[in-house]
Amino acid sequence: MVAGFLLWRGRLFTTRWVLWPLMLSFPLPYIANTAGWMTAEIGRQPWMVYGLVRTSQGYSKYVSSGNSLFTLLGFMGLYSVVSVLFVLPIYRIVQRGSEAIVPASASVPITITRYGIHLVLAGCNHDRGLGHP
Repeated sequence: MVAGFLLWRGRLFTTRWVLWPLMLSFPLPYIANTAGWMTAEIGRQPWMVYGLVRTSQGYSKYVSSGNSLFTLLGFMGLYSVVSVLFVLPIYRIVQRGSEAIVPASASVPITITRYGIHLVLAGCNHDRGLGHP
């Protein structure tokens, strides 16, 4: 919520103490997804997990190997399409470089160059750089 507020106020890109936790939080969705999957599977088959039923008795006789293969290939295809749809825009952004990035929600015009972030102050003829000169 803090990052959303700072983005709304146009100060997110200059608030370093918020940017570090945002950058380091990238593995959290994967951890949450894996933990949720483990919780669902352990809750779905507790008799097999705790050794009350043998694995040979726990499989479904009505789900064929063809159905499992079809589902596996479907999920692989879906994740491949989503991965491509993610990587292509990121690749285009990286190719353009940092000079093309301008935050749309900034209340103050911001120019991001390879030398740092520059705020163009209203009524002034000079930039106030937040990076190297």
